[in-house]
Amino acid sequence: MHENETADVVGVPEQVLDELAQILVEKLDILLDRLTDRAFEVPDAGSAAWQAQWLNRDSDAGREQHARRLYVRAVIASRAGAGLRVLTESVELAPPAALKSASRRGRRRMDADQLTFF
Repeated sequence: MHENETADVVGVPEQVLDELAQILVEKLDILLDRLTDRAFEVPDAGSAAWQAQWLNRDSDAGREQHARRLYVRAVIASRAGAGLRVLTESVELAPPAALKSASRRGRRRMDADQLTFF
């Protein structure tokens, strides 16, 4: 089935496919958040360290951390080949100056026949 083919051709209502696609996007978004948290070693929710981070979120350092987190989240999605739209409030995805990479790895070549999620 091609992207522009209607669902009625395969016997599944268009509305059902739209709802299932939305569920998939939501699940991918949650998984991407969890993987981003793992990259930053975010403290357990409710712990004292987590509460300190939460209370600090509106400071300059908190906003900078949020920008770094969004950037890493976009990089993870990109490396996975998932063209997920980043739902942000006009946040630029340029790498923050303070972000340092641990080591440079060789770029993996993508297969030209590989399908993208979206």
